[in-house]
Amino acid sequence: MASDPSPARVAASFPLVDAMRTVVFAALLSLSLPAFAQYEPPLGAHHKVAGTRTLMLTVASTHLSAHTGKWSTAWLEPLLQQLVAWRPQLITVEQLSGSQCETLRGNPAVFGEVFEDYCRDATPYQRVLRMTQAQAKAESDRQLADWPATPTPAQRRHLAMLFLAAGDFGSAMVQWLRLPEAERRAADGLDEEALKFLTRTNARMNESYDVAAVVAARVGLERLYAIDDHTSDTIDLSVDPDFGTWQQARYNRITASALGHRREADEAAVHDGATLLAYYRGINAAHAQDSGIEADFGDAIADPHPKQFGRQYAGWWETRNLRMAANIREAVATHPGARVLNIVGSSHKPWFDQWARQMGDVEVASAPDVLGH
Repeated sequence: MASDPSPARVAASFPLVDAMRTVVFAALLSLSLPAFAQYEPPLGAHHKVAGTRTLMLTVASTHLSAHTGKWSTAWLEPLLQQLVAWRPQLITVEQLSGSQCETLRGNPAVFGEVFEDYCRDATPYQRVLRMTQAQAKAESDRQLADWPATPTPAQRRHLAMLFLAAGDFGSAMVQWLRLPEAERRAADGLDEEALKFLTRTNARMNESYDVAAVVAARVGLERLYAIDDHTSDTIDLSVDPDFGTWQQARYNRITASALGHRREADEAAVHDGATLLAYYRGINAAHAQDSGIEADFGDAIADPHPKQFGRQYAGWWETRNLRMAANIREAVATHPGARVLNIVGSSHKPWFDQWARQMGDVEVASAPDVLGH
């Protein structure tokens, strides 16, 4: 279910190079302030807001599925404790919504195999409840609107099944984790097929379930918000067949570079909870993604290939991030003043932070401050 194929997703920075870049960049800005003004938010950096500003924290994550069998979910505990202590009130994850998956599945001529690549099939749960995805989504929304302060286990089991039928797998996991262990069983519409997913029989690690859902359950939230978007994959589907060969060659160069070797060393150093938290602190440090993003997307847009594959690739990436940011904006618009936690593949974080700063009533929280330096 990983949705960030980029090899730059867990890139670390080179401190000396990044420090020099910062000094040079600051000097250039001092000479070209009018040009820099275009990056100011339309309402200014700190417009007056009615009430508390929304505080948005984006935590860069490796895609944990790639480390299944090498890392342990038990090692996540120090990270979980740091995030729980921040007390988020709304959490978003890098998963596709059930409604987008329905769109992808229903339009293979447009989206090719994007559904198969990024969506989990919700139809087994829809058949049990005799609902469509849209009906299950509407019913889960209705129930949440009237949700009691102390729901019964039966209510939680049924809501979990509704979330599964709606294709909202992260929220189903939150409801499952909020059940007392003795109540985690098939009942109230939740069947044996649902148990296979909720008990994680495939044993694959996943940051949406092992981090976001766990944090949500511990702080008392009822759901997650799926904000990923792959409708821009039509850009990739429309390019020349030679694009794949070009892209693979680039990935191979990055993997074989000093940056690639450093990334491998950083991952190999993880062997317990303390080192995994240190790893997350590293990929969330200021400018931690700079080198990887330059090697991936910066190299792409400057690539001289006559068919300009790099420009198309970077265009796909920015389109996807814009739509993801819009999904976050939509989710938080009805929760003004909330503490928002985004758990996302690491190479998305700079784009998320930049566009969050354009949102009129949002303040960007410091990941290093939350995770510890």
